[in-house]
Amino acid sequence: MVGPACHTATVALSTSVMMRRGLFRHCPVCNRGHLFRRWVVMADTCPRCGLVFRRAPGQWLGSWFLNICVAQAAVALVLIVGVAATWPAPPMWAIGLADIGVAIAVPFLFFPFSRTIWTAIDLVMRPLEFGEGVAPGFELDHRVPAGRR
Repeated sequence: MVGPACHTATVALSTSVMMRRGLFRHCPVCNRGHLFRRWVVMADTCPRCGLVFRRAPGQWLGSWFLNICVAQAAVALVLIVGVAATWPAPPMWAIGLADIGVAIAVPFLFFPFSRTIWTAIDLVMRPLEFGEGVAPGFELDHRVPAGRR
């Protein structure tokens, strides 16, 4: 058979490739950027490969958890560095104000990254199934070639 109906080629993507794409706010399947209409408004599907980003109810709980973990790590880092840099008399009010600023800014700034990183994590944990809409040529095959593991 010839034509799009017989298209069975798959693209082998390693976990590190998908994670790197997510880290740069790109689609983990096709590497397309500009997935956000505004800083906190993500497109429903990838404009290039057609990947549906919200694949299941509660899809974004993982990205929220990831965002909270990064924010908590940033707050702890500011606290530790602030105390260590000003020891033996750390100005706790100044460090506390800096931590409040970090606790507010980091979740907002990291939000789009958490979405695309979580999309990559989700694809690694739950690969695309037959019939899950992506454009021909973008089907995922998680068999990683030897030497790229």
